[in-house]
Amino acid sequence: MARSTGTPHIRVPCPLPGCGWAEKHAERTQARPTDTEAATITAVCLHHGPYEATITPTTGAYLDLATLYRNLVKELALSSPRGTLRVMVKGGDWVFGSHLVDEALQAIGLTRAQLPARLFCPQIVTDTGAKLSKSLIREGRAPLPDGAADWMLDTRQWPGSLPEYAHQLLALTETLLADPRHFFRSYSAAEIGRMMAAPAPRSVPAA
Repeated sequence: MARSTGTPHIRVPCPLPGCGWAEKHAERTQARPTDTEAATITAVCLHHGPYEATITPTTGAYLDLATLYRNLVKELALSSPRGTLRVMVKGGDWVFGSHLVDEALQAIGLTRAQLPARLFCPQIVTDTGAKLSKSLIREGRAPLPDGAADWMLDTRQWPGSLPEYAHQLLALTETLLADPRHFFRSYSAAEIGRMMAAPAPRSVPAA
């Protein structure tokens, strides 16, 4: 999962009060297992020098995992129970990253039959082409972009009734499912809003 460098992107912030600095690419970070359920992480803070932290399932320092590793942990957790169909819903930008997650899950010992099913959905982007980031907007670090609506971040803000929302969302889904190529493109927030407001089946050009 770290093919370019061979170094897993794991981060433990500097423990000194008020710092919290951590290497993004883990160039000076090393993980050393101490037993089956614990590991010692050593790293270097550019402000305060070398530091060390012990990580266990229930105690220890904060362990920040890169996105690939977080997805690996989530999918591994969902692969354990038997008799339940688990489905991971991801944006279309995850199509290629999921190959790395699959290889890691199989390296751990899972078979293909144990891997969670995945549904890749089109990305929703802003008027500038950037991915509509719900977390940044909710945290107040980015404004609601032009063409986006509050209900896109919180479905409780839908201006109509719940049955109406469900009906129009189903109509939108039917439009997207009409051609598999729709799932390999992005849609602006404004276009999604328009399709939800006028849910009659229509043909969306794939080109």
